[in-house]
Amino acid sequence: MTIEYLMQNWALVVASILGTAVLFFVLFRVFQDSARGRLQANVRQSRNRERAAQTAARAVEKATARLERLRAKADVVKPRRAEEAKEALGEARELQKIIDGQVLVARNNVRTLILEEYPPKRHEAMRNKYLAE
Repeated sequence: MTIEYLMQNWALVVASILGTAVLFFVLFRVFQDSARGRLQANVRQSRNRERAAQTAARAVEKATARLERLRAKADVVKPRRAEEAKEALGEARELQKIIDGQVLVARNNVRTLILEEYPPKRHEAMRNKYLAE
């Protein structure tokens, strides 16, 4: 390809670049809408929710430990700080409940997709693979 050829046929070059971009976008969307693409998206969301649940559990543990430390030193700690720690523990527990509910929903989405889109012969293996505890 020479410079002259590109200058004479610039519209074809631009159209081929745009056509290639559109083709890749269409292929990407076809994959996303396929059973495998939806399963991967649901599994990714489920794993993200499980990580968030682990983070929330650690936050509850930290808040519990902090409250216990403050209660152990109750005679030298301001009551306001103990009350704040108690409220923080309550908030952490509420957040953990919410995130645990989201984990259940995400796992149910994966389970439902497996049941609807894949043959019964593969259900058990797929559940073991994607929904392992």
